[in-house]
Amino acid sequence: MIRWVKSTVVARAAGLRADPYYEWALTTGFRYYGSAKWLPILIELRKGRTAQSFAKHVSDTRRRDSDPNGWAAQIRVPSFYEKPPAPPLRKPTRFVAVLVGKQLLADIYEKGGSPAEWIERFELGRATATMDCASPGPDAPNLLDFTDDPLVVTGVIDDGISFAHDRFWRTWRKTRIEYFWDQSVPKDEMKCTWGYGREFTKRRSGTGYDDRSIDDLMEASTYVGLVDEDLVYRRSGFFDQTQPGHKPLAARNSHGALVMDLACNGDLMKVPAPDRWPIVAVQLPVATVADTSGATLAPQVFNGLCYISARAQAIAAAAGLAALPVVVNVSYGLIAGPHDGSSLLEAAIDDFIDACSSPVRVILPAGNNFQSRCHARLSIAAGRQKDIAWRVLPDDWTESHVEIWLPLGTDTSKVTINVTAPDGTPSGAFVSGVAQNLFSETEKVGQAEYRPPGDAGKRALVRLSLGPTGAPDGSVSLAPAGLWRITIDNANGSTRLRLIDAWIQRDDAAPGYLRRGRQSYFDDPAYQRYDSRGRPIEYDRPASYVKRKGSLNAIATGTKTIVIGGFRRSDNKPAAYTAAGPLKYPGYSGRGAPNPDGPETLFPSEEAPSLRGVLGAGTRSNSCTAMSGTSVSAPYAARFLVEEVLPLKGTLGDRNDVFNGTKGMPPPPSEQPRCGGGRIDMLSTRLPRRE
Repeated sequence: MIRWVKSTVVARAAGLRADPYYEWALTTGFRYYGSAKWLPILIELRKGRTAQSFAKHVSDTRRRDSDPNGWAAQIRVPSFYEKPPAPPLRKPTRFVAVLVGKQLLADIYEKGGSPAEWIERFELGRATATMDCASPGPDAPNLLDFTDDPLVVTGVIDDGISFAHDRFWRTWRKTRIEYFWDQSVPKDEMKCTWGYGREFTKRRSGTGYDDRSIDDLMEASTYVGLVDEDLVYRRSGFFDQTQPGHKPLAARNSHGALVMDLACNGDLMKVPAPDRWPIVAVQLPVATVADTSGATLAPQVFNGLCYISARAQAIAAAAGLAALPVVVNVSYGLIAGPHDGSSLLEAAIDDFIDACSSPVRVILPAGNNFQSRCHARLSIAAGRQKDIAWRVLPDDWTESHVEIWLPLGTDTSKVTINVTAPDGTPSGAFVSGVAQNLFSETEKVGQAEYRPPGDAGKRALVRLSLGPTGAPDGSVSLAPAGLWRITIDNANGSTRLRLIDAWIQRDDAAPGYLRRGRQSYFDDPAYQRYDSRGRPIEYDRPASYVKRKGSLNAIATGTKTIVIGGFRRSDNKPAAYTAAGPLKYPGYSGRGAPNPDGPETLFPSEEAPSLRGVLGAGTRSNSCTAMSGTSVSAPYAARFLVEEVLPLKGTLGDRNDVFNGTKGMPPPPSEQPRCGGGRIDMLSTRLPRRE
């Protein structure tokens, strides 16, 4: 038996905006977010505040107040934000990623306790294990005997980084990876100064063997001239099958190994040779990657971006340079979100790129959601109502979320929402400021929340979250699977509701991970998936509210990032899944030039209909695997900027250089919003081993 219980949205400090999913995490007691005490959050500070002043305020308060339960003791701010290495930032940033205690976060959110007066909004990450210290220590990387001549730094933020792979060697058993931050569980002797995870470096920190030195680890694991990579990963704790949890480097392939291969391996005959672009890598926590929704990416990705910038500055200083340009590939994304560049992570990345004193380019994939039926767009006349049908699958071990963004200027006191469960149980009509909680017996298994404009974004937001519809151990009450109906009622409205957008968050399995989630979708009988020959249809029918357009990666609608889609090499057609751009609406003009309504261009993501994916490195040296998706087309763009644009222009270039670099392969006008400037083909470079 299920039932709806109406409640008001939790009162918050004046002006404080929160992650749309924090309310769900709070109301379910963090059941689905892990049991760790500390939560990573990304914060946007109020105008006039800066990350540096916030970090100093926290440390000063901690020194004055010795109370271990004081608010400052419940926040850990990486030292980068208080004392960034000069000169990576030419102006202050208002964004900071920190670790915070769960109870303090609840006090900030519900009671406006300190330091709520500093915070404009925040976004939640997955709970993580941290080091047993009050705050991260000083950030002082050591580059002994540095004699290299670097030209550019390539950064990769991903999962399953094969740091001993010979594709990332500079010379025999000597890596090009200068720094590697594994954001997972810290190890006592490998603590990271960012508050969680552990750091490895290419070079030893002193004389003798150093188990944090990648070169030393490989040297100590070499037998008859060959590096035993399994032994390297066992010694460094990446491949310990006696411990629980997913081990991405235990599989024959990993997302991070292939992506880093495509992004970082160049042609030895070209200028610059790969020897001159050192690598800085960040491995995301397993819990963050397993949460394929992407809704908990923000703190780890932003900290990873800051880490890469800081380490690039350390490399530049060691080489006697003022700074080095940096290109960073982040092959992840979201489906749901405002899609107008205003999400917290988008705003943070754009702000950070603009604040950096040397060029920083961030590459993002367009997304693989063109055919996923996860986007709906509709309009409702005054005095009318419409239903959106949401199909939630059984045996889904994870949460499911749908977001509905109402048009700018909507009078939320007159537009009501009603949610009907698969068994016909209605929530009853409710307006903004109200939440409807769904109970199965006595346990909460769902929540519908209606937030007014300015609360979660520029537009009003209706969010519906459901708990798992299946559980392998029967440990939780289950939400009902089946067809959910969300009714948007404009019966009392005096104007037409134009351009309502709805998105479903991603909910499947990450490559190499066990299947936990099952992707839900909008179920409209008027939507046609295939033509009479069984081929995917790549255009929208006006009769259906389910749309292929508007499916672009929800963190790729900002103005500074470079966004890449995928195409098929055999016939140059866009991959059937490569997403179309953000849909413009009144008050939003898109991403701006050169392509305001989509990605910059397409790089290969498929060889042919019968040869799925593109080839790249497996997790072990001399192995090769194939993966598909825009997450493998994006790293080609990182290499394109270094190999093609940098030698030609003397700089890394920007969105325009990628858009205009299609070399005679522009798309027809009808395809431009989806294809940008056209197609750029770069073959995977198989480098000879250097003895």
